Amino acid sequence: MTESTALKLWDDNPSLVDLLGFDAVVDPIVEATGTADVDPLAIGVHSPWGGGKSTVLNLLEKRLDTAGRYVVIRTDPWQYDNHDDVRGSLIAEVLDQLGSTFDSDATIKGRITDLVNRISWTRVGLALGKGALTMQWKPDELIAAFTPRGRSDGKSMAGFKDAFKALIDGLPDVDRVVVLVDDLDRCLPPAVMATLEGIKLFLAVPKMVFVVAADQEMVRDSIAVSLGETNRSGAFATRYLEKIVQLPVTLPRLATADAEAYIGLLLTRTEGATKAQLEALTKHCSSRRQEGLTPLLGDLGNLNWTPSQETLDLSAQLAEGLSSDRLANPRQIKRFLNAFGVRSMVAQARKVTITPSVLMKMLLLEDLHRTSFETLAATAKSERAALLSGWESWARGEEDSPRPEKISEESRHWAASKPSIADLELGLYLDLAASLLNVRAGEEASDAVIRLIGDLLGSSTAARAAALVKLAALSETEQRAAMEFALKQGRRLDDLDVLFEMTIQWADKTPSLVDLVIQAASELLHRLTTGTVVNMNGAELMAQYQPTIQRLARVDGIDSMVAEAARIEIESTNGH
Repeated sequence: MTESTALKLWDDNPSLVDLLGFDAVVDPIVEATGTADVDPLAIGVHSPWGGGKSTVLNLLEKRLDTAGRYVVIRTDPWQYDNHDDVRGSLIAEVLDQLGSTFDSDATIKGRITDLVNRISWTRVGLALGKGALTMQWKPDELIAAFTPRGRSDGKSMAGFKDAFKALIDGLPDVDRVVVLVDDLDRCLPPAVMATLEGIKLFLAVPKMVFVVAADQEMVRDSIAVSLGETNRSGAFATRYLEKIVQLPVTLPRLATADAEAYIGLLLTRTEGATKAQLEALTKHCSSRRQEGLTPLLGDLGNLNWTPSQETLDLSAQLAEGLSSDRLANPRQIKRFLNAFGVRSMVAQARKVTITPSVLMKMLLLEDLHRTSFETLAATAKSERAALLSGWESWARGEEDSPRPEKISEESRHWAASKPSIADLELGLYLDLAASLLNVRAGEEASDAVIRLIGDLLGSSTAARAAALVKLAALSETEQRAAMEFALKQGRRLDDLDVLFEMTIQWADKTPSLVDLVIQAASELLHRLTTGTVVNMNGAELMAQYQPTIQRLARVDGIDSMVAEAARIEIESTNGH
């Protein structure tokens, strides 16, 4: 890899190749799936956000597909958690994929059609109860739709589980049907409960296996929220989850050696490694991991292709430099490498010369010790060399070398790490980096922030207020990512009152976020409520919401009460 190489970027998609040594996790899951005396079986794959859960599902799906006698179904409740009937959507998706697998078997297709009809009738009742159907219904038809049905009735969910059991029993040449459930921890609490209920109440029959990939704490919190705020909700949530998931599997956090190898394997893309070459490197790492040898990408002489020494050095540098929380998170590592790639290309375009190892070190400073980076960038060019020299001397523990003013204590390890930059001319790069900070891609919300957003949008006034205080105390970059996540999740709610009440208060505390609130309000204009109008007009940043309020007063299709509230607020603002 050279300075002129156009670096590739890494997406957030789960890997189809085991770059993380997850074979040790996948093997027991495959073994458990084939164990006949635990039937039905639910397995939980647990890790925090970005820990590799979806990658494990990919590797598991690949293993089961090649093993034969398994039907593997992949589902993601997050894609439909704003539907009125999440439970029915999950069941219908399982049936649909079974139907596709056995499309040529008329008997199986007939049984599936019967089960789909049962779900359809429950949705008719749900839609009627919500007043969602506007066609003309006769009284006797309405009575028929709402009449409780017996287990033998083809329109009843009461007999669904028995009929589903018969369907699964009758599948030819199938030992197990394995349902892989991903992203459950991204769903809102009602969707989490509906998914678990769908599994437990309707689909948990012999020959069925469910592998649920989710952050266990997030799912437990969602169950507790669904139960309401009581002293027993937390304990009940734990028991509820334990009742459904018989085999919990926690993904290991990446050790430094694993992170170094993972980074090195990712960086081989920049050198044009083929799929076969990457797989050979992955097997080499797996073998050394089993033997307890480090570095995992060491002793590569027997391979036909090896990464450059520069790539190996960069991998070790980044693994040593990243903070422990990011080091253990594959997604965070990818995001840092993307920032590295983008910054490298921008520097090339601006004719700024900087070696990859120095660029890596400067990005670590910017990422981990932002205030110290800002101190360096704000220092006069003529004084930067002296600041860096004193900084490194202090970090090495040299006598009579105090910590420079406005430099954080936590930056000691960074300053002492290689390469030394005290004698380098970094003026052009620092000016470039400082100019890019305001347009840097925002970080995705962490697990802790996601929990705060859950409280922010929850039913407890006290919890919302406490969450707002904690969110407003984050760095501006973290707040922006958190606000984007809150607005993305909140728009799935039926009632947007709490969403805009809290985000408007949040933007009052951090004015740089107001553009996100205004943008979301514009996109959801026809769903805004009278409460949102009042909150906008009562905000400290009231003037910035006036264009939105004026649109509510005059745009066609706005609820009449909301439009009237907007006109009243406009008149009150104008002093009428």
